Amino acid sequence: MNEQKPIHYFVCSKGSDSLGLTNATEDNTIVEYFDSEEDEDLAKFAEIVKTKPNCNQKHFIVYRGDDYCAVETDNVQNIYVFSSILRYQVLPKLVAGTETIDTLIDGDRNLENKLAKPDRQPGFKLRDSSGEIIPDGINFALQILRDREEDENDEDEDEIEGLSKEELFYCNKDWVGVNSYMDDGKDYFLCAQESNYVSFECETIDDIVYLKHDGGYFYFDIDNKFSGIFIGKAVPTKEQRVQIHYDNNGDICLTAWGGRVYVACGWFETAYNVVRLDDTEKQLCWGSPMKLRLVRL
Repeated sequence: MNEQKPIHYFVCSKGSDSLGLTNATEDNTIVEYFDSEEDEDLAKFAEIVKTKPNCNQKHFIVYRGDDYCAVETDNVQNIYVFSSILRYQVLPKLVAGTETIDTLIDGDRNLENKLAKPDRQPGFKLRDSSGEIIPDGINFALQILRDREEDENDEDEDEIEGLSKEELFYCNKDWVGVNSYMDDGKDYFLCAQESNYVSFECETIDDIVYLKHDGGYFYFDIDNKFSGIFIGKAVPTKEQRVQIHYDNNGDICLTAWGGRVYVACGWFETAYNVVRLDDTEKQLCWGSPMKLRLVRL
């Protein structure tokens, strides 16, 4: 049973077919329609909401068919506009009271700071998880760090029988792997896999550190539709380079050279997962970059 008060929607008739209330939070709604944008009257809508004490009194939603407007009932000048892509992030937070219109607006203002282009440090050196420099040609694995909650649910390594100490270390962890979809002869791309690590190394050319696998270089294919990291034999051009950045914990994140969008891992067309740049509005506003830990082999 949903104990939260329903939120009131005012929907422009021309957009009613695309409303698509399929989310549990959205199903707990009251919907009224208005004929055209000329009939949109926020002050009138606010007064209607105030006469319905059994619905959410703090906010109401105006839907025009292309975007959503969250409006503060007591101050209809305070509006937060968001796209349908973000509705499953924004609406539950407004209904639950964990976010307000003001905090959402502040979050958008801080987005530019979040996406500030990271500086490239001169004399950059690749380091492992203990802070030790990894020389060119030394093998290492790239562990994908899980959320703390997921780590706590991992199976106890001591309870896994028949595995060596080394196998126990890699078991129940996520690692960057290498995949060639359909084995079609094209360059391999990076993916995520569990319990099975792949060996990588680095090479420094003209003070630039390149990540490598099996003699091939990491590169972004700027013309590829899923913006993944591929492995090719040629030294990448500037536009293709992968840039490495360290966070405060000594873990690394990857982005395009001079870019500000970090890689994440997602399913592509539900067929396979890809380590890729994700510049969707949802990822930029609410997502986190993939954090990697270099583990020396």
